[in-house]
Amino acid sequence: MSVNKLYFAQHGLAIDKTDNPERPLSTAGIEQTEAIARHLQRSAIPISQIFHSGKLRALQTAEIIASVCNIKSVSAIDYLSPDADVTLIAENLTFNNALYIGHLPHLEKLITYLVTSRQNEAIIKFHNSGIACLEYENKHYHLKWYVSPDELS
Repeated sequence: MSVNKLYFAQHGLAIDKTDNPERPLSTAGIEQTEAIARHLQRSAIPISQIFHSGKLRALQTAEIIASVCNIKSVSAIDYLSPDADVTLIAENLTFNNALYIGHLPHLEKLITYLVTSRQNEAIIKFHNSGIACLEYENKHYHLKWYVSPDELS
């Protein structure tokens, strides 16, 4: 019986939209994301490809992780925006160690939906550049682990 793993990350800390409506990563956001990427690389987490929302902060987060972890496939996809319907992405997940980079509140609702079939009572609290691993086995999702940059200091 095979166990499939999926990874979900919140984008790195972005600058305020009043400073730049595109919201690129801040210096701290770049540093946090680099720390998480180095942790993934040192831990030999087998991420095969990265999907992101297409928003600049998610794209930059994806590019940093891809660069550090030597991941060649980075793509923008639908249904990862902050207010997207979680059932739409849940129906289209790729089960080959893919990393999905998105936003709040969507990520917390998505993880909760995948594990419990509900969306409203979050079972996880994401932090910028934090990453969660879910396992899919016997038609059920389980939260395997979660790590944030704060835990790596």
